[in-house]
Amino acid sequence: MSHPHGSFLGIFLLLIWSGAVKGEFYSSVDSMQDLAQVEQELINATRSYLEAQQNQLNFYRRYMEQIKREHEWAVGQLKLDEYLGHPLHAFRLIKRLVLDWDELIFETIIENKPREDFRSFVDALTKDLGYPDQSELQGAIKGLARLQRVYNLTTSDLADGVINGYHYDSELQWRESYEIGVQLFDLGEYKRSLEWLQVAFVLLRNSPLEKDENGYLSDIREYAAMANFELGNPERADRLLKQILTPEPIHSAQQTRKYLESRVTGKNVEEKNPSWFANYTRLCQGRRLPEKGSGNPLKCYLDGKRHAYFTLAPLQVEPVHLDPDINVYHGMLNSKQILSIFVEVDKEEMVRSAVAGEGGKRTVRDLRVSQQTWLNYTAPVMQSISRIVQFVSGFDMAGAESMQVANYGVGGQYEPHPDYFEVNLPKEFEGDRISTSMFYLSNVEQGGYTVFTKLNLFLPPVKGALVMWHNLHRSLDVDVRTFHAGCPVIVGSKRIGNIWMHSGFQEFRRPCNLTSDSYKSVAYRN
Repeated sequence: MSHPHGSFLGIFLLLIWSGAVKGEFYSSVDSMQDLAQVEQELINATRSYLEAQQNQLNFYRRYMEQIKREHEWAVGQLKLDEYLGHPLHAFRLIKRLVLDWDELIFETIIENKPREDFRSFVDALTKDLGYPDQSELQGAIKGLARLQRVYNLTTSDLADGVINGYHYDSELQWRESYEIGVQLFDLGEYKRSLEWLQVAFVLLRNSPLEKDENGYLSDIREYAAMANFELGNPERADRLLKQILTPEPIHSAQQTRKYLESRVTGKNVEEKNPSWFANYTRLCQGRRLPEKGSGNPLKCYLDGKRHAYFTLAPLQVEPVHLDPDINVYHGMLNSKQILSIFVEVDKEEMVRSAVAGEGGKRTVRDLRVSQQTWLNYTAPVMQSISRIVQFVSGFDMAGAESMQVANYGVGGQYEPHPDYFEVNLPKEFEGDRISTSMFYLSNVEQGGYTVFTKLNLFLPPVKGALVMWHNLHRSLDVDVRTFHAGCPVIVGSKRIGNIWMHSGFQEFRRPCNLTSDSYKSVAYRN
């Protein structure tokens, strides 16, 4: 099947992909900034390459004009034998053929120094900064599909740059929509693939500048036929292939038809979402289920008695849930402190976030799309953060993990999960994670809420705020009500800092009750 890419782009991608990928980009907006630098360097290098090639072509053109004038003079003013009979003329002809054409034309065309310089620059650039590969493209496209699934974004709106009613200057071209459809097909998301192929078809039909419109329309129809086949619509697939083969019987769609005829059609079965998905998406969209008997609404208050540290600057407390208690403490970090945190972050140490699997092994999965690193409490700003968490929580920081700093990329998310381990505790842990302290290190233009799927609660990120809750009951049994998630980021960059406290050092900071309180979680187990 043909693919609408030009020959120069093919050569360019061959140059690029000859270099190794340094690291993952799409899962972190901060890492994507490196790609912006790469592209700027490529723009500059390509401009220099084209200018050098143009200069070389101008030289060839001037040389051709000179030789052309010589020939016109020889043939027009003299007979050729009279011209060649002159010893200087004969010398110049032989000299041109022996030296000039070889050294000035043939060698420079074959060597093509500007091209070699360009290749060397690209190789060095990709080695130093890295370059995305096919898996990166698929990761970004899966992020777009995730946004559509969670936020009910239509394909046509997204292609038009419209997100939740806001129009962004980011309309997609037909080739980009086509590429999304092709990649989604390869990923097995046939229904969504068909939507993007249909958008690409409409955009192409409305594009007056394409010279090979019919050929590209055939490409789109061919993929759409295969998607329909996989969705259990073989009749529709056959009609699409006929639209290609009727005017062009020798088209490659012949092979596609034979291939589909040898297979059993797919089943048009709707993919079943997990039981938590409906509530998760509802909360991510900023909608709660109506609650009965909620009583008086929670009210914000100032707390200057939690610790002497807050006497002059009381805590700005926003209680968002009672039992379990979840509080948002506003204005805990200012912009200067947040900037100091990121000064401590070494982007080279940012890695794709993993999740705990069987046997305690951590694996990379799409349920968590972000990058992270860890900061200890030696730098002045980190010492300040350590004091804040200690004084707000009342816990001993001897039981604290280093702060995890995370950044979310294209459609970055973390599906519903608990912060506690319950089983398979890491060997270095002194008890389970008794509490979570999450700092919001950026605002997010759209999306990126923190949601508690069992508590009907969503929290939009507020830069400088701290969210704190307990993951364990006082009995140290896990509190399953604290399942939470980081919703996909639609527009913007989400940055957070997590500090988890262990229960092993907190016996006298949060003692057990006389009776176990773990019964509160029973109704939330499923």
